[in-house]
Amino acid sequence: MTHVSPPARTTGDEAVGWAARVMTVLRALAHVVAAQLLLALGTLAGGVVLGLVPSLHAAGTLLARVAAGAPSEHLWRDFWATWRGGWRRCNVLGAPLWAVAVLLWLDAVALGVLTGPARAAAGVGLALAGAWAVVVLAHVAPVTRRYTDSPARTWRFLVLAPAIGPGTSLGVLAAVTVWVLTCAAVPVLVPLAGVTVPLLVTGWLVDVRLDRLDAR
Repeated sequence: MTHVSPPARTTGDEAVGWAARVMTVLRALAHVVAAQLLLALGTLAGGVVLGLVPSLHAAGTLLARVAAGAPSEHLWRDFWATWRGGWRRCNVLGAPLWAVAVLLWLDAVALGVLTGPARAAAGVGLALAGAWAVVVLAHVAPVTRRYTDSPARTWRFLVLAPAIGPGTSLGVLAAVTVWVLTCAAVPVLVPLAGVTVPLLVTGWLVDVRLDRLDAR
């Protein structure tokens, strides 16, 4: 059979492909910034305490679509629909997070008045507890998005998640650390995407881990 060579790609085709990739990146960045704004509005709408976890859940859902290459066409509508739909469950699951935050704050205050070996030991304990809390928090949005288990069963998984996925935990901590250092060097990034960039990256890392667990 006669082999017919495919037509060679022209410079115009390459330019169109390059432009499409640039537009895809710009659209993803716009979604990240928009999700940051929506997260702030959702948090305020719930009086902070009742708005933060539903907002993390809703923004995480939007960002998961960005990571999957299928960003939402209706950011405002999709965010608030997810926020309202998950409000009760997210706040039930989020209640222990506020308790942990208060305990960590009290530990930090106590650390300021300790001296010597006691201060060093308390500092190590606080650092470990803080790292554990960061990894657990990174799991909250993906877990609430994917599963509908009871709060008790969900929290049993969340508490154990850092231990059963050490590689993912290290990746989450590394991503958060890099982003914190980046924001320290470029403070303007904080209001633009201070929460949504780590939410996007850590959510993707956790989703990869959960995909492997679900496949078993």
